[in-house]
Amino acid sequence: MHNKTGIVLLLMGVSFLPACARQSTPSMMNTSKPQLVSETALQQMPVKNVGVGYMNKLAEDYERYGASAMQISLAYDPTAKDYSAVKAFKDLARIKSGLEGMGVRGISAETVKAEGSEPMLMVSYDAKKAAAPAGCRTMPGFDDGLTSEKIGDYRFGCSTDMMLAKQIYRPADLAGNNGYEDSDGRRAANSVEYYRRVEQDEAESPLTRIDTSEAAN
Repeated sequence: MHNKTGIVLLLMGVSFLPACARQSTPSMMNTSKPQLVSETALQQMPVKNVGVGYMNKLAEDYERYGASAMQISLAYDPTAKDYSAVKAFKDLARIKSGLEGMGVRGISAETVKAEGSEPMLMVSYDAKKAAAPAGCRTMPGFDDGLTSEKIGDYRFGCSTDMMLAKQIYRPADLAGNNGYEDSDGRRAANSVEYYRRVEQDEAESPLTRIDTSEAAN
């Protein structure tokens, strides 16, 4: 009788073991962060349309995304009678000066001969853009034409993260920075060292008024 009871209890214990086993279900939530991707920004615009408005937008985009020196090239037809090499050089200098006045530094500029082409400004630089986390896409039915039948493959939070990535003003900030200049530590140390060396009365003495005549002497 005791043997039968022991066998029954043993079988019951074995049957409950699977319930105690560790289980894991893949999360349907996105836990990745926006990505920082590198690309080459390329633009071209007829020189006749390169005004203050265009240069301002170009400088603004470069301030946000630029990751290398800006290269500008002005292509012109050397056989054209109404647009000489001197004119091309002057226009290029005007554009370069305008961009520098808007904060763009280290511009590399050149004129390029291109027969059969109207005067054209070409701009290029390395850029950093923020993109959606790896493996993310918009929610089915949001704007990609997919139906809710595909919702099982969607990672919740991806649509929000994709829209947030587009709103990051300066994507390169995702890489982080130390936030301190090399001189900050020395400046702080010098301030503390001053109070270590001087007498308390001297350090906390009232400010002395100096007249203009005394300063001149």
